[in-house]
Amino acid sequence: MNIPPYIVNSKQLPANFPRQFDAHIYFELKDLNLAVELRAKAIERFRDEEVFVGDVIGEAIGPHTHPMLEINFPKRLFSEVTLWLMYERKNLNVLIHELTGDDYLDHTQAAIWLGAVVPLHYDRLKT
Repeated sequence: MNIPPYIVNSKQLPANFPRQFDAHIYFELKDLNLAVELRAKAIERFRDEEVFVGDVIGEAIGPHTHPMLEINFPKRLFSEVTLWLMYERKNLNVLIHELTGDDYLDHTQAAIWLGAVVPLHYDRLKT
C-alpha cells in the first residue's frame, strides 16, 4: 500500500508540535538536488529549534502543482525561519502561510511569496 508522502510527513510531526506556520518550498525535478541540499541545511540550522523539516515530496500533491519540501514552525520563529529562507532558497520559490483553519485564505491573500508565485489548485482548498 502506497501512503501519500504528505500523510507520512504529517505522521512524523512530534506530538504537540506548535505547527502554526508552513513554508512550502517548490522545485522542478531538475532542481531536486537543490531541494535535498536545502532540506539538509534546514535540519542542521534548526536542529535545536521547534522547526519540523518534512521529507522532499517528488510529486504534486493536494493543491500544490509542483514537487515540494515543507517546513513547519511556530509563530515565535516566523522571522528567523523566513529570513533564513530568503537567503538560502537560491532559485526555489517559497510560499509561507499561517495555519488558521481557512486553507483558502492562508494560501491566497494571507500568503507571503519568496520568488515567483507558483499557481495552486485553489479549488482544492477548504474555507
